[in-house]
Amino acid sequence: MWPFRTSIRFVEMDFRTDVHSHVLPGVDDGFKSIDRSVEAQELLRGLGLEHQFLTPHIYPDLYPGNSPESVRAVFSKYRERLGATGVESRVAGEHMVYGDIDREFTEDSISRSLQLNQGYVLVEMSYAYESQNIRDFVFHLCNLGLHPVLAHPERYNYYSTGLVELKSIADIDTVFQLNILSLGGFYGTMAKLKAERILEQGLYSFLGTDLHSVSQIAQLKSMKIRKKHVPAIEKLLENNDLLWSGSFKGGGSDYVNHPLKETAASGSGTDSGLSKPQFRRSEPLFLPVSSVHTPLLSCL
Repeated sequence: MWPFRTSIRFVEMDFRTDVHSHVLPGVDDGFKSIDRSVEAQELLRGLGLEHQFLTPHIYPDLYPGNSPESVRAVFSKYRERLGATGVESRVAGEHMVYGDIDREFTEDSISRSLQLNQGYVLVEMSYAYESQNIRDFVFHLCNLGLHPVLAHPERYNYYSTGLVELKSIADIDTVFQLNILSLGGFYGTMAKLKAERILEQGLYSFLGTDLHSVSQIAQLKSMKIRKKHVPAIEKLLENNDLLWSGSFKGGGSDYVNHPLKETAASGSGTDSGLSKPQFRRSEPLFLPVSSVHTPLLSCL
């Protein structure tokens, strides 16, 4: 496919499911009106999108009104209008990792928490400084039978391009979500460089738009994917679809079939009845077999 091209437009690919967006109106720094939200989904539907997780910021310091109950109430209010766009929506959340966030995720609160699907929970940090409790928190989620998804790791300025720090988080059974616009340079040169390196080492499991405004859709339409990155992006798009349908098994089929595949280790996590991934990420597409990263800690 595309034998004589060095890159392809992202919109030429099968982008059917978006796992990260701020389209739910009036709840955070994303869309402010339902009319603009509808406009955005209509434009995305024209690009082939069929499913979208709406993931508003969950952070009491900045958005004290955002709770699982209040976010679901807003979604219920606008569900019909959003549904008319042809894009099926589900509500979840993007959870800022702050000091006592553990209190928001307990055995009693799992059932009402704003998860993506299959127990996957989208989490984020400040772009300026690392949350001191990030490793403790993702381990806490694992012990509850949940699966942490770190949003846009390429955008965290304090992580090196060598990815040492990010791999230490991945080692705690945390999967990563790429902001697709990072590959187009939307967030700057350094974010693009780190996104390419994370992608090339097989550390991403999902991708999302992180859409905050209609103007970003124009960027999405114009951005191109380097030909050597196309197989990895296709795998992430497939994983997005599987997550939506409830069929995601963790990692990717290329890695599952690899002779050095990572198998799920037995652990002390609580059995919540949620499906647990057998593998955490796909095979590195551009590195020799000897450089496959081995997890240090599993809480599955």
